[in-house]
Amino acid sequence: MTRLAGKYELVRPLGQGGMAEVWEAVLHGDAGFRRRVAVKRMAAERVGDARLQRMFVDEARLASRLHHANLVAVIDFGVVDGVAFQVLELVDGFDLARLASWGAAAGAPVPVPVALGVVALVAHALHAAHTAVSDDGAPLNIVHRDVSPQNVLVSRAGEVKLADFGIALWEQRTEKTLGATARGKPTYMAPEQAMRGAIDGRADVFSLGCTLHALLTGHSPLGDENALVDLLAGVELVAEPSLADPIRALIGRSLRRDRQLRQPTAEAFAQECEQALRALAAPDFELRKALKAWLRVVVPAGEQPAPTPLPSAPPPRAPSRTWLAGLVAVGLVAAGALAVTLRPEQPATAAPTPTVAVIEPVPEPAPEPAALPPIAAPARPPSAVEPKARRPAPAVAPTAVGFLAIGGERFLKSEVVVDGRAVGFAPRQLELPQGAHQVELVLPGGERVGPRTFTVTAQHTELSPLRWVE
Repeated sequence: MTRLAGKYELVRPLGQGGMAEVWEAVLHGDAGFRRRVAVKRMAAERVGDARLQRMFVDEARLASRLHHANLVAVIDFGVVDGVAFQVLELVDGFDLARLASWGAAAGAPVPVPVALGVVALVAHALHAAHTAVSDDGAPLNIVHRDVSPQNVLVSRAGEVKLADFGIALWEQRTEKTLGATARGKPTYMAPEQAMRGAIDGRADVFSLGCTLHALLTGHSPLGDENALVDLLAGVELVAEPSLADPIRALIGRSLRRDRQLRQPTAEAFAQECEQALRALAAPDFELRKALKAWLRVVVPAGEQPAPTPLPSAPPPRAPSRTWLAGLVAVGLVAAGALAVTLRPEQPATAAPTPTVAVIEPVPEPAPEPAALPPIAAPARPPSAVEPKARRPAPAVAPTAVGFLAIGGERFLKSEVVVDGRAVGFAPRQLELPQGAHQVELVLPGGERVGPRTFTVTAQHTELSPLRWVE
């Protein structure tokens, strides 16, 4: 077996993405000490990318400062032959999005008390991150920015762990987010985060509300592609009417457009969840016991907690989409870089976005690797609920395209007309044939802006589009 740094025995690959790969490993210590861990390391072909290297190191530095029972722990970090690696806690379980998908398929959705209890634990973990300080006592001002069911892991023993601080905002990050990007999942993203404004822990509170709503209803309040546009225009989100009053009240507060009207802290959100839990659950309710019982019902027989495959490049995008686009997101337990775009997210009852859950040894272990080659990710399991039909890939070679992003406060809900054809409403990111295009906006009051000529080239990519933002 190959050993990394002389003590981490690489057992089998768990997944690979565009930036990193993750292996199940065994830590060997003195006197026969052994511990199963996950080793995440930079992919060999990305080692020379200085920006991704800084992001990878930032992730490890941040995680090393966070210590909470409900956060995935980073055990070690190092560099071998110029390749950085992280050693992570291995969680024997699945992410909540996958579990919710299985539950929906089995007719056993997430029980209300379980959802409340799990989200309360996640909120406590976030509060620990939000209030973390540096060695000299200065606030680190950490914001997770990617709270969703996909990043909440549940072990077979009923433990709950929040993962993936890879795109977190914090005071000492060396690789800063560029002004033209908004990171995170669009259907869990606070409006101030979507507009690239100043954010704090209340952005994560908003995402917690979306997460709780998704667990209980199967969809985020921002699941509709126009919901974010309406919210930014001042239309408040409304929780599902079928939810119990205490739950609707706490979710409603967390989803307010004005962050001043939300719960002031993640801890306050957790306390409201616990109050609702006491009001709705049986007196003898125990979260861990209830979680284990639910897992026994929803996890398919013989299912190994294997990770979902990780894309090495962003998937093709349909022409109609919103304008916000993310940079590369480095997952704490995700094996590689994921291009985050504002495609409508899969609901909690659909197959999750790529994360790495902890893995039990398989009956027939993989052959011993002589070296550390690139890993071929397994096929994605079928989704229990497909959110929306996607346009099939064209049978012929696609036309060369570029991207134009239209947005900003002034253009909210403006109709976009390209080359004399209405294509939807702003904010929006358009995929256009390369060349010159006439673009005109019709504001909600009827005023016309433009037409203006924009020349789209191959340099205008999804991650770096040509922009018209006012």
